[in-house]
Amino acid sequence: MNTPATPLNPLAKDIMTPEPISVSMGTTVRELAQILIENQISGVPVVDPQDRVVGVVSKTDLLQRCLDGPVDDPDESFFVALAEGADNWSSFELQELGTVEDFMSADPVTVLPSDSVNEVARRMVEDRIHRVIVTDEGQHLLGIVTSLDLLLLFPDQRRQAA
Repeated sequence: MNTPATPLNPLAKDIMTPEPISVSMGTTVRELAQILIENQISGVPVVDPQDRVVGVVSKTDLLQRCLDGPVDDPDESFFVALAEGADNWSSFELQELGTVEDFMSADPVTVLPSDSVNEVARRMVEDRIHRVIVTDEGQHLLGIVTSLDLLLLFPDQRRQAA
């Protein structure tokens, strides 16, 4: 729904983080973990070689993948390796867990830059997610809006009381 921007009704483009960090489908589990930690973020869009959004992956997805274990041996798990101690832990190879393509959430929730913040918030609540990807009509990555971005729209009541 394209609604004109006003101070009381900003648009997705007004609050999005432009040109967000993204990963490719071939990004390994280890690479993803490093990207999330180094950038202090909890999730990223997954893009194809033409920079079109094809998925989204989060720390929760990564943790679930680690708990599920290696691709070739689903009975072996990250949790079991952790519980058995440091010797087994050192032999647990994160590379065996595959790539982002193996566990990303396909069909991520996307919005257009011209969508109202109200629409963005509605989509996040309905889909029970913490981020939406901002794309153009061709699904090319433009930005990201997180639940924190929405919360920052609310004035600080402590400053208003002073």
